Amino acid sequence: MSEATKTVSFWGIALVTIAMATFVAWPRATDTGSEELAGSMLFQEFKDPLAASSMKIVTFDEEQGQLGTFEIRKDRETGLWTIPSKDGYPADALEQMKVAANSLVGVKILDVQTENAEDHDDLGVIEPKLETLEVGDEGVGRLVTFKNDKQETLASLIIGDPVKDDETKRYVRIPNQDPVYVVKFDDGPLTTKFTDWIEDDLLQMSSIDIEQIEIKDYTAELGAGGIALVRNYTALVDQEGTKWSLNKLMEFNPKNPMAPPKEVQVAADKELNDTKLNELKNALDDLKIVGVFRKPEGVSSTLKASEDLTSNQDAVTSLAQRGFYPVSMGTDGEAEILSANGELSVSINNGVKYVLRFGNVAGIGDDGDSADEDEAGGVNRYLFVTTVVDEDKFPAPDLQAVPQTLEELDALLNPPEVEAAAADEMEEEEPLTGFEDSEESATEQEMEQQPATDNSDMTEEEPAADASAEGDASAEEPMTEDASTEEASTEDASTEDTIVEEGETEVEGSGEAVGSGQAQDETAEESEETGDESTEDNESTEEADAPAADASEPAESGDAAAEMTEDETAADDTQMTDEEKQERLEAEQEKITKSNQRLLDERKDRLKEAANRVAELNARFADWYYVIPETTYTQLRIQRNDLFKSEESADAGTPPQGALQGGPQFNFGAPGN
Repeated sequence: MSEATKTVSFWGIALVTIAMATFVAWPRATDTGSEELAGSMLFQEFKDPLAASSMKIVTFDEEQGQLGTFEIRKDRETGLWTIPSKDGYPADALEQMKVAANSLVGVKILDVQTENAEDHDDLGVIEPKLETLEVGDEGVGRLVTFKNDKQETLASLIIGDPVKDDETKRYVRIPNQDPVYVVKFDDGPLTTKFTDWIEDDLLQMSSIDIEQIEIKDYTAELGAGGIALVRNYTALVDQEGTKWSLNKLMEFNPKNPMAPPKEVQVAADKELNDTKLNELKNALDDLKIVGVFRKPEGVSSTLKASEDLTSNQDAVTSLAQRGFYPVSMGTDGEAEILSANGELSVSINNGVKYVLRFGNVAGIGDDGDSADEDEAGGVNRYLFVTTVVDEDKFPAPDLQAVPQTLEELDALLNPPEVEAAAADEMEEEEPLTGFEDSEESATEQEMEQQPATDNSDMTEEEPAADASAEGDASAEEPMTEDASTEEASTEDASTEDTIVEEGETEVEGSGEAVGSGQAQDETAEESEETGDESTEDNESTEEADAPAADASEPAESGDAAAEMTEDETAADDTQMTDEEKQERLEAEQEKITKSNQRLLDERKDRLKEAANRVAELNARFADWYYVIPETTYTQLRIQRNDLFKSEESADAGTPPQGALQGGPQFNFGAPGN
């Protein structure tokens, strides 16, 4: 064999060898057992998602070179789900955990991509182990592990990259095994986002239940000389339906923040900024958190700091870094915790009052931990929450006095108000009777004048008397109205007598008599008509007198009936024996006592219900700093110049009495006491 032939053969063998090596090294679906594995279950024994009592997800941050761990676990004793990776914060994970575990139940192997460990980084299935990883390492997968209540592994899987040209398929690998499988499943439920695993309604409050909000606008800052406190204002606003009203507005002296505030008398034309208040109300209804931290030991559920906490410098520093400062406010050994950016109290209709205190921006002074900012994609803020029973919602009931003696029983059953009410009713009826009497008087006065013009029915002996009566009537006409009123009763009586006499005269006299006397000389033109008119007037007068008499009879009979009823009642009371009176007293005592007790029990039950609700809520709130988005915080805070719709322009140059100097001036009156 020539030298050239040997050279060609050598290069040929080399090329074949390189090609074979390249073919072997390239990640590909292996034929080794692939026919047997394809279509089989990835986890043969994991069939019941409810058997999972914990889930742990480990991820790797390439830029930081750090592992991230998120875990959900069910407590064996209480049965409650918690998040150990978030200091054991309660998780709303019953349904979520079922869905997450079910995502690995029944997953089938579609293909075996490779069995070569060197291919793991290209497929994104390197196991996240801190001891084997460095900053910048790529191809690290997400390790998901489910365990039962005995901490036995049900399923563990490293989830890698999606398959090219088919995003629904993934490369996956079981830890400590080299084969990489192609599977199809939804990994969406396998999330490490904190807010996906908790109760998203923090306060569990409905905006329609809000009855009152108290805004305390102040700032507190830790300085070299201690806590620097600046108080701006305190406002109490009430909500009824969709209407807001100002209950009280207090302002503080900026030069002496610890001095008592002064109440501001708000002008009647001032309107609350209902847009800002509704925005605040809706933010409370939809308040969501993006992170949590456990409070230091010694902070009570009512946001008090124990003496042990105030003597623990690390605990005080932890509070101060987040914008909360324990300040001694009394001699009971507990300190009040002030917040850096004021507080909000919200009373709802079931007697529960929420107290929210706002701290610093999350991440500032927090050991460089910016995880909370990453949660919401922006700046966040710390929040304390607690609840108390609003005692103002449970006033003492108005109890009825229980009679102890027969005299007290009599006063209870026959109160003076009954007699006064009866007297008032009589007074209301008297004007009506007077009105009828005045009508009768007017009718009778007219009848007095009618016989004076009646010439057809009179006897010859009557003209002189009638003329005399007419003269008297003519003399009385110019009298003043007051005089006529004073003599009304006298005239009524005389008129009635006159009418009776005239009636008798007409009966006794002759119907054929012709009136040719005095009346004809005075009214000659009416001589032909007076006969008929006189007869009609006399008949109408008699008819008018009859109702008046009838009207007086019912009143008299009503008075008599009332007197009889009172007499009968008095007689019944008199007829009761001492034993019967005592039985009546005891019966009334029992009746009133039961009624009073019912009112007391109702108040007690409502108080107990509110106290139970407060205890339930504080069990959730007591141990935590909450982290809320900064956008939510701005909705929950109302500045002084945003409290009302518009500022007063009148008298802008002269600050009104009680207004703060150096700030926006308002046309308020003098502050009240």
